[in-house]
Amino acid sequence: MPLSAVVALLAACASPTPSGSWTDGPPVVDPSAAPSSTGPVATFTACGREAPAASSTNLRPSALTDADRAAVAGWAGGPVPDGRLVLEHAAALPLPAGLLGFGNGYEASTGALRDDVLRELAPAGTTADVTLAVLDSPSVGRRVAFVEVHLADGTPVRWREEPALGFGTDGGDGGVYAPAYRGAPAASDDAAFDAIEAVFPDGDASAGHVCAVRSTENGVDAVVFSAGYGDGGYPTFLGYDADDEVVSAVSYGFVLPWALSGLPGTPPSDADL
Repeated sequence: MPLSAVVALLAACASPTPSGSWTDGPPVVDPSAAPSSTGPVATFTACGREAPAASSTNLRPSALTDADRAAVAGWAGGPVPDGRLVLEHAAALPLPAGLLGFGNGYEASTGALRDDVLRELAPAGTTADVTLAVLDSPSVGRRVAFVEVHLADGTPVRWREEPALGFGTDGGDGGVYAPAYRGAPAASDDAAFDAIEAVFPDGDASAGHVCAVRSTENGVDAVVFSAGYGDGGYPTFLGYDADDEVVSAVSYGFVLPWALSGLPGTPPSDADL
């Protein structure tokens, strides 16, 4: 999804009192949105909050000091919220075929991403760490600002949007999925409800979970997460190293300016970041 379309979709969502996000309560799932299937049985576990190893992510935590806020005072998203930016390791995600895709929560939890939105971004057999940069704020709650899939050890020197990896959501959720092969069967629609239950046990949002890890009989293959401020569109950017190899994929949640992510390299060119 091109960034211009994303910005338009988010215009109604980026407010100091956002709605429609997982942090406001369980999203509503419409199982009629896609047909049921008889694919693999998927199980879900709420993500922990362990800090990642520094070598496993290009994101960096931040106290979001007054100086940090002053440095990005002209950000199109408005004033930077209070709180701090914390990093949480979501999963070590195997990429058995090197394929990766981002989608809304339903698509990621059921494994129903279309083949045309999958991209081959790493050698088959790669295991990529997935890290969430979470705004932990007294006023707006725990919001997922950035999600990085760390594909290789090289350092990004530039970033470019990959429209096929952007996604739109009307459930306040997104996810990243690494199928074993193109055309892998989707799980039943029940998987979407099971993912929500993992994040909101018995419908209770007080635990503050912001993501869940999906597993099947073949192991971990997806991470489902709360998307920024809720409903709207979210772009994904690929990070290229000095040899022009893709080493990172980052989903942007429009919660904080890109400049506060700690990500190295020349930022994406769009002024709204």
